[in-house]
Amino acid sequence: MNPGAFVSGWAGYAPLFPRLSRVLDFIVPFVDADEPELARRLGAGGRVLVAWSTGAHMVLRLRAELFPRFEKVVLVAPFVAFCDYVPREPVLAMRQAVAAQGPGRTVRAFHRSCGLRGELPEAPGNHGPALARGLDYLLTSRALLAAGEDGARVRVVHGAGDRVLPLDASAHVAGLLSGSWRSLVDAGHHVPEDILLGILHEETGCGAFQPRG
Repeated sequence: MNPGAFVSGWAGYAPLFPRLSRVLDFIVPFVDADEPELARRLGAGGRVLVAWSTGAHMVLRLRAELFPRFEKVVLVAPFVAFCDYVPREPVLAMRQAVAAQGPGRTVRAFHRSCGLRGELPEAPGNHGPALARGLDYLLTSRALLAAGEDGARVRVVHGAGDRVLPLDASAHVAGLLSGSWRSLVDAGHHVPEDILLGILHEETGCGAFQPRG
């Protein structure tokens, strides 16, 4: 069976998840696919669908067609609507900065807010329009979830030290998806790859997700 896919977050480039981006079909929202293209790319399904932040929101919006196609779904820092939890002004400021200066500085600052340190991937200048579209999307998009929807194959994960998205956002999602369960992990908005590998190995038993050590 196809191992599955990883739908990353805004500016969530593959070097942030080096092993998972090799094992799974790795998609950066708006850089690689907007919502309709994402639905097409994920249509074949697979063993596990992992989605982080903006990617998790997109998957929630497409859940009726995507959830049944995957054996397991892991949503990392998901939200129903980003600006229900984060003021619009910082998002608008990021949007303006990306449009005026290109994405480099804004993406670096965002990665630091996610808890990332050390050498980080640079956002190519030609990704500016796609990243700007992603920010426009975050300003307006909402996933219409109703209480009691089927979440039996869904695990929700959130970094306990997240400084980007409040923990209430993922609690709300988990509370609406009946049968889902939520794990808080020792991380910021970006959950380190080794933690995700452990969760995926636990969920699937697949050797491709065996953590180091």
